[in-house]
Amino acid sequence: MKGINRVVIPIDASDVSNVAAEQGAYIAKLLPVGVSIISVNDASQYMLSKMLENKIQKEKQTALDEIRKITEEQGVPTTTKLFAGAPATEIVKFVNDDDLIVMASQGKKGFNKFFLGSVSEEVLKTAPCPVMVIKEKTKKWTIDDLTAGVMQEL
Repeated sequence: MKGINRVVIPIDASDVSNVAAEQGAYIAKLLPVGVSIISVNDASQYMLSKMLENKIQKEKQTALDEIRKITEEQGVPTTTKLFAGAPATEIVKFVNDDDLIVMASQGKKGFNKFFLGSVSEEVLKTAPCPVMVIKEKTKKWTIDDLTAGVMQEL
């Protein structure tokens, strides 16, 4: 098995993306590897006006810049990239088999999941690398959590 050479954190506008960024940066720092934060502007899929599409693009870039601050505060080398297209497709095209994807899940159910789909579910099915999905109410890990199991074994 190959080692992990990069943590990729796909984000959207949800608060749980912040948690995924914190967790992803923490894992990257432990490994130690860099982080790539990516976002996908899917507005063009819905035939919106060019003005509205540009507004969404600016909002996505602002979100990337804000999340970048979270990872850089933890001392992790970080790059950002903004794509246009279908989110799951663009995420899978971006990653390599030696990456780790750490992404948020909004837990859509029923009609919303059927109608909107689940990006995290599609990425899980098609990504060539490991995927860690962070649920909305995930506890933030600390070094104490990771070492507790080791200490119990001793």
